[in-house]
Amino acid sequence: MTDTTTPWTQLIQQSHKKNYRNVVYVQMTNLRRNGQPSLHNIRFLDFLKDDNRYLIFPMAFNDNNLHGDIKSNHTALLSWQMQTTEEIYNLSGRFYITSSPTRITRFPAPKIITSKKSLTGTDEISPKEYWESLRRQFWSSLSSQSRAIYTWPLPGETPKSDKEAFKCLKLDDMLDVVSESNNPDKILHDSAFDNFCLLVFKVNEVVRFDYGVFPAKRIVNIYLWIIYPFVGRVVILKVSFFFRFTDWTTKKKNGLLKNQIRRIWLA
Repeated sequence: MTDTTTPWTQLIQQSHKKNYRNVVYVQMTNLRRNGQPSLHNIRFLDFLKDDNRYLIFPMAFNDNNLHGDIKSNHTALLSWQMQTTEEIYNLSGRFYITSSPTRITRFPAPKIITSKKSLTGTDEISPKEYWESLRRQFWSSLSSQSRAIYTWPLPGETPKSDKEAFKCLKLDDMLDVVSESNNPDKILHDSAFDNFCLLVFKVNEVVRFDYGVFPAKRIVNIYLWIIYPFVGRVVILKVSFFFRFTDWTTKKKNGLLKNQIRRIWLA
């Protein structure tokens, strides 16, 4: 596994541990095809262990609202509020979708450099195999009530019978259960698992506001692609700039108020 640790990933993971012990929801917005902004509250699952620049969220494939907004525009903004430490992280980036192999998605998840070996015995695991193994892991980690949600009808749809549509309130993990093909519990489980997707968010820019101190602090982390010719070749480098703005003061000079930033650190 390559070292993908950055200053902002360390900060946000520390903030996450200080602020949350249970379920976490993050606000997400992007622009729809008609130019109108979307707004969703999406549940945070975890940071990707092999590359912590990626954040993992769950999604139902039949969620036409969220899925439709991401298919129309995979770039998005996330706002993550840390109430205990009085911090706000604004993250900009793009979404990828990891779905069941039986489903087709427009933005499949990217290739991740990892030390994991393929099940076929080859040295390099394929992206499909890698993300499918993660999808199974996260499915097993969900509570039985959370898994049951993926058996429910489309969000916003009016079912003919509420009792039938929402009769499944708990769903056990049956991925490793071997049963007959006509087992109704196994059929329901596999249908729900096929509906379960991972939203993979790759962060390109981070702005962190720390309101727990006075004066407030602002930190910006930006990923840039730099392209330049080198010995007859085009070399592409990805550089991460990390700005820390501190000691934001207001001084009066010549009758005018002037904001000054005393120190800017670049790492």
